[in-house]
Amino acid sequence: IENYIQIFKDASFWNSFKNTILFILGYIPLVLVFGLGAALLLNQKIKFRATFRAIYFLPVVTSWVAVSLVWKWLYNPNLGLINYFLSLVGIAGPEWLNNPDTAMLSIVLTSVWKDIGFVMVIFLGGLQNISPSYYEAASIDGASSSRKFWHITLPLLAPTTFLVTIISLINSFQVFDQV
Repeated sequence: IENYIQIFKDASFWNSFKNTILFILGYIPLVLVFGLGAALLLNQKIKFRATFRAIYFLPVVTSWVAVSLVWKWLYNPNLGLINYFLSLVGIAGPEWLNNPDTAMLSIVLTSVWKDIGFVMVIFLGGLQNISPSYYEAASIDGASSSRKFWHITLPLLAPTTFLVTIISLINSFQVFDQV
């Protein structure tokens, strides 16, 4: 019990706890929204759909070491592409990884980019499990695309969304490699 008492008095524990909560609050909504968006786009009948799915999933199977090196270069304050593109529109880019105000955002964005493909695949499974008859009935009733999304797709994706949220929450507690 003394160990628990000691850790709750430790300032670095509370700082780590705060950073973990900030990461979770930034990561989970973004990965859910972008993963669902990618799944909705790639659930359509488009040319090269399988190729696009593979491209979106590629970061998931790439090691964190390789991903971190690429993003470290992208975030580089002097030679990075992000600051280069910001300079084209007259914005002086920050030192992404060296500035305490932008470091967490940088890690969240990198993690979201890497995990979108995984979330997309799970949402694709959920989307393909929705019977087309629901959409046919809604079309006959004159429902718009947005009403179909809010009243058919999202409610029927609730179990999938719950699963993705739990998996993402577990993943968000395992943030070691990207940092």
